[in-house]
Amino acid sequence: MLKSSLSLIVLQRVWQGLAGVFTLLVIGLTLSEEQQGWYYTFLSLSALYSLFEMGLTTALIQVTAHMFVKMHWLPQGRVAGESSELFKSFFSKSVKVYLLLAIVFLLVSLIVGFYIFSHKSSLTFKTSAWILPWLFLVMITALNMVTLPFLAVVEGGGGIAEVYKVKLLQGVLGAIATWVVLSLGGWLWATMMMPLFGILTSIYWLVKKRIFLLKVINLNRRGVCFNWSNEILPFQWRVGLNWISVFVMSQLATPILFYYQTPVIAGQIGLSLTIAHMLGIVAQSWIARRLPALSQAVARKEWEILDLLFIRDFKSSLFVFVLGAVIAIAMHYGVSNTEYSSRMLPFWPFVGLLGFVFFYHINGAFASQLRSFKREPLVWVSLIGAVIILPGVIYTAKKFSVNEVVLVMLSAEALIVFPLSFLLWRKYNKKWRLATEKS
Repeated sequence: MLKSSLSLIVLQRVWQGLAGVFTLLVIGLTLSEEQQGWYYTFLSLSALYSLFEMGLTTALIQVTAHMFVKMHWLPQGRVAGESSELFKSFFSKSVKVYLLLAIVFLLVSLIVGFYIFSHKSSLTFKTSAWILPWLFLVMITALNMVTLPFLAVVEGGGGIAEVYKVKLLQGVLGAIATWVVLSLGGWLWATMMMPLFGILTSIYWLVKKRIFLLKVINLNRRGVCFNWSNEILPFQWRVGLNWISVFVMSQLATPILFYYQTPVIAGQIGLSLTIAHMLGIVAQSWIARRLPALSQAVARKEWEILDLLFIRDFKSSLFVFVLGAVIAIAMHYGVSNTEYSSRMLPFWPFVGLLGFVFFYHINGAFASQLRSFKREPLVWVSLIGAVIILPGVIYTAKKFSVNEVVLVMLSAEALIVFPLSFLLWRKYNKKWRLATEKS
């Protein structure tokens, strides 16, 4: 089962990587350098949904994994076991919370996007060129948010392979649609293809395989009621604060450079960040497949299994990232004298960006392992990193160049966030195990 899960996770992540590379080529053939900057800034700002989702998906996976120690799935999304009634109450509330978050995201993102894009529209493209694509992108992304709890509870309940089949299908259909729209001159309309096919694929999957989960949403639970305030909020607000910090550190450089410098420079860092994050996504596959198993090992106090699962896959993920980074650097050097060189950052800033994402990946792995205890101690470290990086990126983007922006990001992640994360990871693994044994 684990091998099957890993194969699907890796296949889904490898597809993301390969599709991402092909998308870069299509963008190079169909968009100007300035249009590329608008394209990646659209994508970066639409990722604002993670600020409103605030890591709730991660919390749902962890809580569901703990519930499924004494539960199991039945056909069509039904559940059985000691916690089945509590699970139904928990899931119903989860969907309703996501619906509220999606509405807030929709309203805020429309305002933020209009402010940033209108700043450049008079200089480059008219408002009519971007306002409708932005409106539809935000609307579709908000709708896609509502599908996230369905995937989260199935993954947390052990259906990792099933969830990644859905994600793979979403990625394949969304990528193909993106290429078609770009080839037809759709430009900014192409940015909404991934969330659009995310919605369509999720609906098809739910109707075919998990229809009962749709029926659970509006059930009125009597007697058993999941206490969201006690069970989710103490964990989720920390996860959410961590996700906000991560978003600030890893996504905001593109719109900030778009605002203070030019769409061309924003396009260069946007494309380079896309390549670096693709490597992180593939490498993180080895960690992602273990999340439910890590949570269940903690619930059973099986510390040797917890260590074995995490350390082995952590080493594998690092090897995959380093190998991918070497290939990416070689490819960057290979296109240095071609027309594609102007689409990416210069060589050393590109290497620095890979270094930033490498340390970001390590810190994310530490945080994932600690979440198996249903806690989030690294949130304060991420917050420190965000507090340093955000004003640093704004200042250097305004006063200097993209080289200094990358230097700020790499220095904060490698010299501050990573050492603190490592020390706290070791400390809390020892502390919480002792506390769990005594309880």
